[in-house]
Amino acid sequence: MEDALAYLLDLRLRCRGNPEATALVDRCLALLARAETADAAELQQLEAEIEALRGELAERFGHPQTLTRH
Repeated sequence: MEDALAYLLDLRLRCRGNPEATALVDRCLALLARAETADAAELQQLEAEIEALRGELAERFGHPQTLTRH
């Protein structure tokens, strides 16, 4: 989880000046923060939110060639 946090924080710095990109990174950071203390029920909710985000990104940018899950 620490690697994912470091990656997202670095990405957030690189996205400065792009409010839309920053909002996406912030959304991911919020999901990561919630996952750290989530119980089983909330983990299922987070999985649903992650799938929704994945769908939104795929619709907007196309499906990724490879998928890395942090």
